[in-house]
Amino acid sequence: MDYLSLRERPRQFLALTSLRAAEFDDLLTDFAPAWERHHRYHTLEGTQRAFPAHRERANAVLAGSDIKLFFLLTYLKSNALQEHQAASFGISQARVSHLATALLGVLNQVLARRGLLPVRDGGELAQRLANHPEPVFAYDGVERGVPRNTDREAQAEEYSAKKKRTA
Repeated sequence: MDYLSLRERPRQFLALTSLRAAEFDDLLTDFAPAWERHHRYHTLEGTQRAFPAHRERANAVLAGSDIKLFFLLTYLKSNALQEHQAASFGISQARVSHLATALLGVLNQVLARRGLLPVRDGGELAQRLANHPEPVFAYDGVERGVPRNTDREAQAEEYSAKKKRTA
């Protein structure tokens, strides 16, 4: 994927990353230094480097923090097979695995510092929602069919005549 040409197509960029270019750039302001700091002292496998890396290798396929963030966001958004992501970016599947793991750790640190990580505890969620300035929230759910009762009289009571489903 060509990151620079996709930036020029806002709708496609949004579809691939879930972010507009300005939002991406804002996130990049925190992600880039965090990634460079992490990469300086750690390998992609997560082990501590014997000597700090002073800069990225000249032959890096995904050169630059912006391309790495784009790589990670497209990976997370599309939930692609690692082989597909590897083919899209011209790297090996093993490299996708190592990069995704390392980059996701850094992104989670950045999102935690910004207070943007998802809440995993119901009590904390209730507290955050109580303090939220806008009390109205949207819920995005999937409509599912409900199994009908086998008893004819019970069916008549439950039937609302809405959204008749054909088999």
